[in-house]
Amino acid sequence: MELKLAGYIDMFSGTDVPFEHDMKEILNVLSVPEMKEILKELPKDNTNCTRRHELLSTLLSMHNNGTCTVLPKRIFKWTGTCIRVSNMADELLWLVQAIRVAQFMDESLDNDNMELVSRCTDLSENRLCTSLKEEDSSLADSPPSFYSCFSSTWIYSKILTLGVSVYERERRYADAIRTLKILLSKVASGRRRGYWTLRLSIDLEHMGRPNESLSIAEGGVTDPWIRAGSKIALQKRALRLGKPPRRWKVPSYADSLKRNIKEVNIEGRPLNCEIGAKNVFYGYDGDRCGVEQLALQYYADEGGGWQGTHSEGGIWMTIFGLLMWDVIFSEVCDVFHSKFQTAPLDFETDDFYKSRKDLIEAQLKRIQDGMAEEMLISSWELHQGTSCKGVNWDRHPMADVRAVVAGVGGHRLALLLRHLALDYRSWSSGMPDLLLWHFLDERGGAEAKLVEVKGPKDQLSEQQRAWIFVLMDFGFDVEVCKVSLVSKRR
Repeated sequence: MELKLAGYIDMFSGTDVPFEHDMKEILNVLSVPEMKEILKELPKDNTNCTRRHELLSTLLSMHNNGTCTVLPKRIFKWTGTCIRVSNMADELLWLVQAIRVAQFMDESLDNDNMELVSRCTDLSENRLCTSLKEEDSSLADSPPSFYSCFSSTWIYSKILTLGVSVYERERRYADAIRTLKILLSKVASGRRRGYWTLRLSIDLEHMGRPNESLSIAEGGVTDPWIRAGSKIALQKRALRLGKPPRRWKVPSYADSLKRNIKEVNIEGRPLNCEIGAKNVFYGYDGDRCGVEQLALQYYADEGGGWQGTHSEGGIWMTIFGLLMWDVIFSEVCDVFHSKFQTAPLDFETDDFYKSRKDLIEAQLKRIQDGMAEEMLISSWELHQGTSCKGVNWDRHPMADVRAVVAGVGGHRLALLLRHLALDYRSWSSGMPDLLLWHFLDERGGAEAKLVEVKGPKDQLSEQQRAWIFVLMDFGFDVEVCKVSLVSKRR
């Protein structure tokens, strides 16, 4: 019964009246002698039929015109209950096989069994190359595109991504290039296309093929599935590789990559100076602390009396979940299959915004009109303690969340939340480390600041740079705080 409810099988028995196309399949189960016996049992004499196609045609005609109401019961007397296996069953079996290969791959990596890793990679590559062409998700009978994560193709692409890392570690760049090209050709809308394209461009350069490396980077810049930090990384590669005589024209995005980011420099007394170890400093209060806590203490004191939290994107994901709660859990077809889901299945896909555009824009309009704090309080009181993707009830108290919403303001907050709604997956990481706020007057006026903290020798990642550019475009006060070691001359 569970298989039937899941759509993997159809069952027909004597109590059913099958449709024409179903009856045709059921009749094909019968042998010629069985069909002759059925005709003998019927009131009308049809025993002149001898050939299989004649018997099938006669029985099917009698069923379709309704001249013999007892026909289905007579047929099922001979066939018994008929079970038709859905095409989906094949896909389920392929998925199970892919999961087994993935388990072997993980175990092999844990045990450092490179021979088995290679076999898993080769098998996955072969399965991906020989798999059927991706179904067109625009067809009426095709599953939604966000179901792709339940496919064997998705599993094999993850295995091959691990395989690429192994190849690169062993400097087998030719193998890595071959595998990356397969991934990019077989997985048209993959979530890792940015990573695959970047690695392909880098590996081609390792192989002494700069022209091809440049072409791959330029193609990645225009790929609609490559976004955020991956896109910036490819833009920077294209600029570096595309100097004369390879390219004479400067790309239009060159100036945007050169934008100045506000910086603040502070000094800290290090507790450890070991290479590769996490930076530990003496804080302003004399206690040991990390680089982010040191920056928080600076902003609370010399930096302007700011309150704040080291949350990276955590508090923003909490705010998004609270203000978009009704949108996230709205009734949309095919996205909820269990009451234990903390988000719809399309949450990290482009379909999330497309399927709820009117609902999302209505919420954003209320936020822009200054109702965010009221919406926040209502959502908190109604749903406190209920699991929702991104919402951390324990780490971010209500007072902090309200202060942030008040400090950011409705216009900027609406812009940021729309950005997350459009592409949650690409932008749910890489936000600045610190979120600071302070109140301007007794009437509740407030302002906010976002700060990315970098210790000695640390550099901005491309994802962090992408977020800073977006925040600057939205009008946020954002800066980088660089912590350097106290000068020895002091």
